Amino acid sequence: MASVRKNQARLSRKQWQAFVDAIDAIRRKGAAKPTYDDFVDVHAKAMSDRFMGRWQVHTMTMPGGMLMRGRNFLAWHRWFLLEFEERLKQHDPTVTVPYWDWGSDPKIPPRINRPELLKRWRVRRDWTPSEMPDRAEARAVMRKDTFEVFQRRLETIHGFVHIAVGGTKGQMSGARSPADPIFWLHHANIDRLWDRWEHKHPGKRPKNSNEKLKPASMRGIEFGIKVSEILKASNLGYRYR
Repeated sequence: MASVRKNQARLSRKQWQAFVDAIDAIRRKGAAKPTYDDFVDVHAKAMSDRFMGRWQVHTMTMPGGMLMRGRNFLAWHRWFLLEFEERLKQHDPTVTVPYWDWGSDPKIPPRINRPELLKRWRVRRDWTPSEMPDRAEARAVMRKDTFEVFQRRLETIHGFVHIAVGGTKGQMSGARSPADPIFWLHHANIDRLWDRWEHKHPGKRPKNSNEKLKPASMRGIEFGIKVSEILKASNLGYRYR
């Protein structure tokens, strides 16, 4: 039976608490690998000068001014998010990562914005709501009919959310953005939008479908899977509702 990733606004208090408890469990000192910090470190490496060119996860300007296209932005984050969710399920099999539909509900979800949580998780935010993309921008992205253009535009507006939440002080604005657990809700929504786009554009595949995601393995997090193997969320055992 497929796991269901729900809109965070429709989670019950019990479901929210299970999600928070699972995050706390893998953050805890002595937790089995991969720990929460392992996921943060792998993402930081994906944005580092050393690995960015080889992994092709993000679109960024390299030292010297060369623009690096993140041809694996959507595929890499889909698998990264799934690996994180599976790690949470080791603590509680009922847990799935909720999504934050910021196009319809642009405010930070209140249940992941409680001061006691932010203090415990050592999360800093510099919330600037004017930076958030609006529904019209998201709709414009969804109208793109080639994968490469769709991915580039979606990556662009996804960055606006990182900046809006993190500002100049918060983790969400930098390479260690998963240190703020809202990262996972944000990227679940990015993955949901890709899933919707895929259903509307059957057969539209990335040109590098035979490429294997990198790294093969790092800090107990396994990649090394072909892009072609993760193009349907339903084949990976989850769906959005």
